[in-house]
Amino acid sequence: MLMLETAKQIVKHVYPFVCVNRHDIFKGDVTSLQLSKYLDLHPAHVPYVTATIIYLLEADGYVSKPLIEYGGIRKCLH
Repeated sequence: MLMLETAKQIVKHVYPFVCVNRHDIFKGDVTSLQLSKYLDLHPAHVPYVTATIIYLLEADGYVSKPLIEYGGIRKCLH
Protein backbone atom coordinates (compact mmCIF):
# COMPACT_ATOMS: atom_id res chain seq x y z
CA MET A 1 0.00 0.00 0.00
CA LEU A 2 2.86 2.37 0.77
CA MET A 3 4.33 1.71 -2.69
CA LEU A 4 1.08 2.78 -4.37
CA GLU A 5 0.83 5.95 -2.28
CA THR A 6 4.44 6.82 -3.09
CA ALA A 7 3.78 6.29 -6.80
CA LYS A 8 0.70 8.55 -6.63
CA GLN A 9 2.77 11.31 -5.05
CA ILE A 10 5.45 10.91 -7.73
CA VAL A 11 2.81 11.29 -10.47
CA LYS A 12 1.30 14.32 -8.74
CA HIS A 13 4.62 16.15 -8.50
CA VAL A 14 6.25 15.02 -11.76
CA TYR A 15 3.31 15.38 -14.19
CA PRO A 16 3.58 19.20 -14.64
CA PHE A 17 7.30 18.81 -15.35
CA VAL A 18 6.61 16.09 -17.93
CA CYS A 19 3.95 18.26 -19.64
CA VAL A 20 6.41 21.09 -20.13
CA ASN A 21 9.30 18.88 -21.28
CA ARG A 22 7.37 16.27 -23.28
CA HIS A 23 9.18 17.05 -26.55
CA ASP A 24 12.56 16.55 -24.85
CA ILE A 25 11.41 13.31 -23.23
CA PHE A 26 9.65 11.71 -26.19
CA LYS A 27 11.52 11.68 -29.48
CA GLY A 28 8.65 10.76 -31.83
CA ASP A 29 7.04 7.77 -30.15
CA VAL A 30 5.62 7.99 -26.64
CA THR A 31 6.73 4.98 -24.60
CA SER A 32 7.04 4.18 -20.93
CA LEU A 33 10.67 3.18 -21.51
CA GLN A 34 11.61 6.70 -22.66
CA LEU A 35 9.77 8.24 -19.73
CA SER A 36 11.34 5.92 -17.15
CA LYS A 37 14.84 6.60 -18.52
CA TYR A 38 14.26 10.34 -18.42
CA LEU A 39 12.86 10.33 -14.88
CA ASP A 40 15.31 7.69 -13.55
CA LEU A 41 12.63 6.01 -11.43
CA HIS A 42 13.00 3.12 -9.03
CA PRO A 43 12.03 -0.08 -10.92
CA ALA A 44 9.16 -0.78 -8.52
CA HIS A 45 7.47 2.52 -9.43
CA VAL A 46 8.00 2.39 -13.20
CA PRO A 47 4.85 0.53 -14.34
CA TYR A 48 2.35 2.59 -12.36
CA VAL A 49 4.01 5.99 -12.73
CA THR A 50 4.79 5.80 -16.44
CA ALA A 51 1.41 4.36 -17.44
CA THR A 52 -0.48 6.93 -15.36
CA ILE A 53 1.51 9.86 -16.75
CA ILE A 54 1.05 8.68 -20.35
CA TYR A 55 -2.71 8.24 -19.84
CA LEU A 56 -2.92 11.72 -18.28
CA LEU A 57 -1.02 13.18 -21.25
CA GLU A 58 -3.48 11.45 -23.58
CA ALA A 59 -6.49 12.71 -21.60
CA ASP A 60 -5.15 16.29 -21.70
CA GLY A 61 -4.61 16.11 -25.47
CA TYR A 62 -0.80 16.17 -25.50
CA VAL A 63 -0.45 12.59 -26.78
CA SER A 64 -2.42 10.66 -29.39
CA LYS A 65 -4.35 7.50 -28.68
CA PRO A 66 -2.53 4.34 -29.80
CA LEU A 67 -2.85 4.57 -33.59
CA ILE A 68 -3.21 1.48 -35.77
CA GLU A 69 -1.29 3.10 -38.64
CA TYR A 70 1.70 3.53 -36.31
CA GLY A 71 1.53 -0.03 -34.98
CA GLY A 72 -0.31 0.94 -31.80
CA ILE A 73 2.25 3.56 -30.77
CA ARG A 74 1.28 6.93 -29.28
CA LYS A 75 2.70 10.15 -30.77
CA CYS A 76 3.21 13.64 -29.30
CA LEU A 77 0.60 16.03 -30.69
CA HIS A 78 1.71 19.52 -29.68
